[in-house]
Amino acid sequence: MIVSLIVTPIALLLGVGSAGAGHGDYRLAMILFPYTLLSAVIFDSITTPFIILAIIQFPLYGIALGHANEKGRLIWMSILLCVVHGVASTAMFLVANENFS
Repeated sequence: MIVSLIVTPIALLLGVGSAGAGHGDYRLAMILFPYTLLSAVIFDSITTPFIILAIIQFPLYGIALGHANEKGRLIWMSILLCVVHGVASTAMFLVANENFS
């Protein structure tokens, strides 16, 4: 959990920085925050609930991993999170349009 709290602000800065105030490249943001950017494809903008999701995404991962570690299932949860996140990131790259270039 503590690691996820340290990673979150760094990831947010990298993701926002990669967007370059709309003049950059969204690739890093699409990799780090695929759920939030997929919402932009669906709703034509990033809405407040999905901004909140981006802020809490890595702490949620930390909570899930911590709970799984207590239950002796850390490896399985790590794999699950990697697969789900990877699928979401891949989906984001597949549906990205000219607004994300």
